[in-house]
Amino acid sequence: MKWLRNSRYLLPVTLGLLGLLLLARVLLADTFVLVPEDADVIVLVALLSVTMIVAIHTIVRISMNYLRLRSVQKVRRETLAEHSRFLNRLDHELKNPLTALRAGLKTLGLTPLNQQQRQLVATMETETLRLSRLVTDLRKLAELETQPLNLRPVSMPDFAANILHLERDRFEAGERFLTSRIQAGQEITWLVDEDLLALAVHNLLDNAYKYTRPGDHVELAIEAQQELILRVSDTGVGISAEALPHIWEELYRDQQIEKIPGSGTGLALVKAIVERHDGAVSIESSAEQGTSVMLRLPALS
Repeated sequence: MKWLRNSRYLLPVTLGLLGLLLLARVLLADTFVLVPEDADVIVLVALLSVTMIVAIHTIVRISMNYLRLRSVQKVRRETLAEHSRFLNRLDHELKNPLTALRAGLKTLGLTPLNQQQRQLVATMETETLRLSRLVTDLRKLAELETQPLNLRPVSMPDFAANILHLERDRFEAGERFLTSRIQAGQEITWLVDEDLLALAVHNLLDNAYKYTRPGDHVELAIEAQQELILRVSDTGVGISAEALPHIWEELYRDQQIEKIPGSGTGLALVKAIVERHDGAVSIESSAEQGTSVMLRLPALS
C-alpha cells in the first residue's frame, strides 16, 4: 500500500503498533493496577500520547496541503478558462476585419502602383497574414491547456515517413537537406496524440527551415528506450546566448532574426504539446553553430 511506503506515516504507525502490543500485554495480564514494576504501561501511555500528537499533526499537514493544492488547481483552471475565452473572442473579432484587409490589399495590388507603393502593399499583406496566424496560434495554445488528448498507438517509423513526405518538397526547393534517423532494429510504437505531436514536429522543422541556409542539413531523429525521444537538429544560424533563456516564451522573438517571418508562438506551442504528454523539452544552440531541439515523452497508459 502506498501510504505504508510514505515516510511521514512511519513514526505514528510504529508507535501505534507498539502501543497496541503493550495494551494487549496489560489486558492479558488481567490487571489494571499500576505498580512501579509496570513501567511498560507508563511507556504505553507516553507512546499513545506521542502517537496522537504526531498523527494529528500529520493529518492537519496533509489536509492543509490538499486544500492548498485544490485551491491552486481551481485558480489555474479558472485562469486558463478565462484566457481561452478571451483568445477565442479575439480570434472571432479579428477574423472578419483581417479577411477584409487582405482582400482589400489584394485588390489594391492589382491597380497601377509605383515600385515604392507596391513594396508598401506587399509589407502590409505580410504583416496582416502574420497577425492572422498569430491570433490563430494563440487560440491553439489556449485550447491545448483544456482539450483532451486523443491517445492511440502510433508507429514512429511511419510517423517520421509521413512528416518527411510532407516537408521534403519545400526543403528540396530551398536547397536544404532533410533526413531522418530511426533507432535501428526496432518497430517503435508509442501511445501519443498523433495530430498534436505532428504539429509540434512540423513547427520544429518549420523553424529549422527558416533559420538555415541553402546547403544546410536538418535531421529528424527518433529513438525509444524508457522514453520516446524526438530530436530535430540543424546546421543553421543558431540562437544567441542572450536569447536562449527566452525562446519558450509566447511571442518572444530574437532581435537578431526579426527580419525572418514568424509569430513567436511556434516553440511555445511545441512546449505546450509536449507537456500535455507529461514530457519535457530542451534545446542546445549557439550562434552560427546550429540548433538541436529534443522532445522527451514518457510511456503513457
